[in-house]
Amino acid sequence: MKAENAYASFEIKEGVLFFIYKEGIDIDLATARKIVSFRLNYQKGKKYPVLCNVNGIRSIDVNARRFLATEGSVLIKAVALVSDTPLSLILSEIFIKGNSPTVPARVCINEKEGMDYLSEFL
Repeated sequence: MKAENAYASFEIKEGVLFFIYKEGIDIDLATARKIVSFRLNYQKGKKYPVLCNVNGIRSIDVNARRFLATEGSVLIKAVALVSDTPLSLILSEIFIKGNSPTVPARVCINEKEGMDYLSEFL
């Protein structure tokens, strides 16, 4: 079953939560909290590895990054950040290196690489 809100689309397939940010999104702390709340409702208490396509993110502030790396990682086994644009690669590296996520996380250049990484968490 697919779900969508103003910020992203969600789908669980092959035991993985596919999470795709919408194009041109700016994420502040309030937005990050809304995104996580929606995701948690969608997951219905079940923990998943997450393939997160971050190419649509235009900006994300420091408080949002901190929240997503800690409290925002609830019910996530591991996350593969799919980044294939220069901006999304920079934002992903800053997120991982600067915020020390509480779950295993890796930047991947495509969905296949992300799925290969997440396979050990299924």
